[in-house]
Amino acid sequence: MGWTTWSMQAHVATSEATGDGFQNETNIRANSDAMRQSGLTAHGFKYINIDGDWDNGNLCQCGGPTTFDTWGRPVANVVRFPSGMAALAAYIHHNGQKAGIYWENGVPPAVYTANTPILGSTHRVQEIVSQPLVADNNGFYQIDYTKPGAKEYTASIAQLFAQWGFDYLKIDFTQVGMAPYGQNLPIDHRPSIQAYARAIAATGRPIYLNLSFAQNHDYASWWQAWSNGRRVDGDVECSRHKCPTSLTQWSNILPRFSDLILWTTNAGTARGWNDLDSLEIGNGTNVAYPADTPEILIDSDPAPTAAVSMSTSPAFVDGLSNDERQTAMTLWSIGNSPLQLGDDLTLLDSFGIRLLTNDEVIAVDQSGRPGNVVVEGNTPVWAQNLCDGSYYVALFNLTDASTQVSVNWSNLGFTGHASVRDLWARQNVSNAATGYTTTLNAHASSLLHVRPQNPAPPSDWISCEAETGSPFNSW
Repeated sequence: MGWTTWSMQAHVATSEATGDGFQNETNIRANSDAMRQSGLTAHGFKYINIDGDWDNGNLCQCGGPTTFDTWGRPVANVVRFPSGMAALAAYIHHNGQKAGIYWENGVPPAVYTANTPILGSTHRVQEIVSQPLVADNNGFYQIDYTKPGAKEYTASIAQLFAQWGFDYLKIDFTQVGMAPYGQNLPIDHRPSIQAYARAIAATGRPIYLNLSFAQNHDYASWWQAWSNGRRVDGDVECSRHKCPTSLTQWSNILPRFSDLILWTTNAGTARGWNDLDSLEIGNGTNVAYPADTPEILIDSDPAPTAAVSMSTSPAFVDGLSNDERQTAMTLWSIGNSPLQLGDDLTLLDSFGIRLLTNDEVIAVDQSGRPGNVVVEGNTPVWAQNLCDGSYYVALFNLTDASTQVSVNWSNLGFTGHASVRDLWARQNVSNAATGYTTTLNAHASSLLHVRPQNPAPPSDWISCEAETGSPFNSW
């Protein structure tokens, strides 16, 4: 649970002629402060995840020549992150939070050209790269992990992130061959992810490893073994050309209902988590920054420019109705998806804060027992079978008109009376003999806690005993 910079990065670019001006240490500190001051940190939101374009030219051309350290490892962009990444991670930790960082598979071309030595090895970078050169769609060159020095290079980067104090690592453009959505990812990244997982473990620092973007389900067992979580769908953000004032739209939420079904049995404490991508539900109303906002736009491509106040930029809203905002939170929660917020946290509205600080709903997301579809169609019902014999039940109306949505207790696998609590309303609503029915607006949802009069422990693929091992249990 936390916040990621990417949604704002992807959209603020259109409001600044020269590029991605949101990604800088001032704004990240402001959002870390806002997470704490809004109460989100107290409700379990901990991670501040810094996405791409933080470095000086390996991930983006961010001012002047590409720079890296003696060992070919990335360094922070000196214009956007003048204090450095270790200082920023320390600031986040001081707010009672955890810090995340972004990287990609392979060797940056400039590092290859420089042929830097590899820390902890007698080898150099050109010795570990596949020949002939194979460039991924990020331009990085594929590493041949059968070559001496390859694992040491990966280990040196993991060690760097650990030394800086990071607690989360997102590795992007990870796939086996072509991605489900057709992006050009010709490389099999499994050896790279295995190397990073082992390197992280060797640092001695707990670092959550998340893989992006939409993973190929054919290799689910591999992602389970070597990562803590994986994206199961494409970017939730709406194209900034389609959505000039909003972060997402309902049509970007809707496919996740069907896409998640394939992955439901693959998640769990020792399996890793299904990541539905950023959650854009915190700001439906604030369309402008206050004049005294602490946030700034600062560009460093092709040359540094003076910082300007974010008050000169439009504020991006979620792009969802209030019913749709609640429905997104309900789906993410019933699926045990990480809750990584995408809004600018300095602009949360009152409805967004109510959604994000409902501890009964957060408990659904954190149950460790991801839900399944028990009723299909355009009014689907999802359920988590809990270890005490009760159920979390989510009812959805995916149609464009108000309609009744029902769940029978037989859909859940029991008979007899059950008490029903509405978690969004935070009130007990009924004691029902055979099921529950409610009327939902278009794109609306309901989230219930159902307690059978005679509960029985579940018997399914997730043991109610403490799961042994971890997502890194294949060594």
